[in-house]
Amino acid sequence: MSFKKTYRPDIDGLRAIAILLVIIFHSGFSLFPGGFIGVDVFFVISGFLITSIIEKEIKENSFSFKNFYLRRIRRIIPVLVFIMIIITILAYFILFANNLEAYSRTLLYTFLCANNFHLYFNSGDYFAESSDLIPFLHTWSLSVEEQFYFFLPPFLILLHKKFNSNKRFLIIALLCIIGLLFSIYQTYTNPKMAYFLLPARLFELLIGSCLAIHWKKLPNLNQLKNNILSIIGILLIFIPAFTLKNSSLFPGLNALWPCLGTAILLFTGKTEEHKGIINNLIQNKLMVGIGLISYSLYLWHWPIFVLIKYLGINLDGLVRITAITATFLLSYLSWKFIEQPFRTTLKFDFKKTVLIIFIPSLLIIGLIYGVLDAKDGFPERHPELAEFNPKKNYPNKLRGQCFDKFKVGNCEDCFIGIKKDTLDGMLIGDSFANHTAAFLDVLAKDANFYIHDSAAGGYPLMNEINADETTAYSEKYAIERLNYAKKFKNIFIAANWEGVSSPENIKTYHATLKTLGELVKSGKKIIIFDPLRKMTDLNLHKAKLVKAKTAVYFSEKDFSITEYKRPNNYIIEEIKRKFPSIIIIDLNKLMCKNGKCDIELNNTIVYRNADHLNTSGAKLLGELYLKKYGNPLKY
Repeated sequence: MSFKKTYRPDIDGLRAIAILLVIIFHSGFSLFPGGFIGVDVFFVISGFLITSIIEKEIKENSFSFKNFYLRRIRRIIPVLVFIMIIITILAYFILFANNLEAYSRTLLYTFLCANNFHLYFNSGDYFAESSDLIPFLHTWSLSVEEQFYFFLPPFLILLHKKFNSNKRFLIIALLCIIGLLFSIYQTYTNPKMAYFLLPARLFELLIGSCLAIHWKKLPNLNQLKNNILSIIGILLIFIPAFTLKNSSLFPGLNALWPCLGTAILLFTGKTEEHKGIINNLIQNKLMVGIGLISYSLYLWHWPIFVLIKYLGINLDGLVRITAITATFLLSYLSWKFIEQPFRTTLKFDFKKTVLIIFIPSLLIIGLIYGVLDAKDGFPERHPELAEFNPKKNYPNKLRGQCFDKFKVGNCEDCFIGIKKDTLDGMLIGDSFANHTAAFLDVLAKDANFYIHDSAAGGYPLMNEINADETTAYSEKYAIERLNYAKKFKNIFIAANWEGVSSPENIKTYHATLKTLGELVKSGKKIIIFDPLRKMTDLNLHKAKLVKAKTAVYFSEKDFSITEYKRPNNYIIEEIKRKFPSIIIIDLNKLMCKNGKCDIELNNTIVYRNADHLNTSGAKLLGELYLKKYGNPLKY
């Protein structure tokens, strides 16, 4: 079965719709606030086409894992690596050190088909403004597809060995339904996981697979029926694109409708002589041309948009039009001179492809990652931002032997203040305790205190407790740490108290108050640190641009934070009410005045990211606190 005989221009037209929705959404046009559903359209198309190819080859006894992955390598890697190299050159001159270092990881994880896992574990919400600082954020969807491609061929081969076509269809249809139900459930319980990882997206790809497996048994409808169905299909795509928002629950049920719309349009193009009206409309030369370069468009558009916004330039007006035009031009060139040659003329056998394409590409991306990571993103490029040098000023780097090591009693490695024969107390908490160490170190040295510290993410006092009363992390470390702290008169606690006070952490909230009550009854002197208010990643980024004396294109110069109201049940207020003996050190008193909170002290930005301090900032805050309020450790 030749390519020419099976080629369907309307599918390229459907690809064009998908990529245009994504580009319009990412470029900031308000026309399609739900344009991100274009990715889901791609998923269904991919599931349909890949399953069709595998099914045909299995039936003809010609399927080969080598040939399958050979096609995947030629299709995906050459243009991806080329664009990565070009963007890396630009990124070196544009991105700050911490972002450049993080960027290098997304390159490696993208190449390894695991960027969705990397983003899930290391970033926030896909729709958060901080996503505007990640040039390869969008390749999470490529990772989802590639993971599906690893799972699908052996699964289909197994089904062919055990079941006839009807049963194969029923099994995949059942998996699709289960996948949809799981996606709906996970969208409510863990929306970040649902968005980035394959399990909650599997039903979208399997919708395409179901269509492919049952393809020959589907009826050939007349023109009128196909016309009506194709209109319903396009509406199922465009209505969500018009009505969904960043805040909408997704994927889940909201993703089902554009996926069904895509499947319907794939079906209404089944017969050439009776194609649906929409299928005929979208197979014009312009739409087909856009569809043909859709992969390059997808790869190019987001890094271009991010690098523009990274410089503080608003993506609107002429800038937006220029960026989109450049995206299309670059995409056409990369399609013509890289994608096409590697798919048509530069075709090698599997061994040569691995040696000529895969291994050199892996070495290039590995080298980029290795250099940028080893050099911490070359912070010396911006000497004005010395406080953002990770190895010299990030608590998680400077205190890496203590933070997240889940150890207690290792006082030789993990202490603050002045080393003596006996300890005066212990600092415990989560990542906020780790960044508070430099602040407390100033107070401890002034009071001649020797303090052991042990901090780990997710352990504010004991550990986080889920709604079903299970613990989020191991209880062993939490219990050992608290028991060790009880040996001393002074216990210092720092944590993300806003997080503890959020509704989803109500169990942790009450458990924390209960534990504090027990400590107070035992006569311990407890000092709790109330951290600075959170700022936004974008505001911090703008402040860095100005401080680095970068040419900026915004008029904003005041990057102070609004002294926003803490949550109604903010646990610090409850602690003050229930346990007046507990000393609260409020860092906000140092930085906030008249409803505004500064982010700089002595020409040093005190934040490392939106809610954590850097070490020099914490130290400056400690020195200022001593001057203004004295040392509570001495009382």
